[in-house]
Amino acid sequence: VVSTQSTGVLCVPLPTMPAFQSSFNAADTPTLCGLALLPLKTKYKGPAPIEKDTTKEDILDEVLDLFRANVLFKNFEVQGPGDRLMVYLILYITQSLNRLGTSNKDAATKALYQLAIEKFSIPGEAGFALGGIVPNPSSAGEGDQVRQYLLQLRQELGTRLIEKVYAADPTKPSKWWMAFAKRKFLNKELK
Repeated sequence: VVSTQSTGVLCVPLPTMPAFQSSFNAADTPTLCGLALLPLKTKYKGPAPIEKDTTKEDILDEVLDLFRANVLFKNFEVQGPGDRLMVYLILYITQSLNRLGTSNKDAATKALYQLAIEKFSIPGEAGFALGGIVPNPSSAGEGDQVRQYLLQLRQELGTRLIEKVYAADPTKPSKWWMAFAKRKFLNKELK
């Protein structure tokens, strides 16, 4: 509490609101390069186990639900492997929204599939945006596995993002999603 004698106004500093953390930060979670290796509800092949229970929330559901709140933060305290993965996926959503532009749903589906499969940096490579947050692979095999895992995540996330962004109108993206395309989470971006 700060009081100013001259004006008689009582000023109370507002607490800073923390970002939303991942619920997948358990200590026993298997990891690849410090990223949580979690079951996914997906049709795409990769190292992630397939989640058979479609009613259960996976990491991609969580990231899509928390994206618009978390992307506004310039700071994010990483508390575990789920948070590391969340940070990467938030940056990927931002990159995806920028790729959409004003295209219709069919063109956007093709654009996001192309984005998912084009060459991208992994931990330990030059140009990887999260060098200080995500540790480098311990071997070439782990590097290959993390590339396959990130590819699997990117493909499935693109599919789900299209359904959210074009839920109301398949001819144009939702302005309520596109408004967040220019935000830079943690002042970083994927390239």
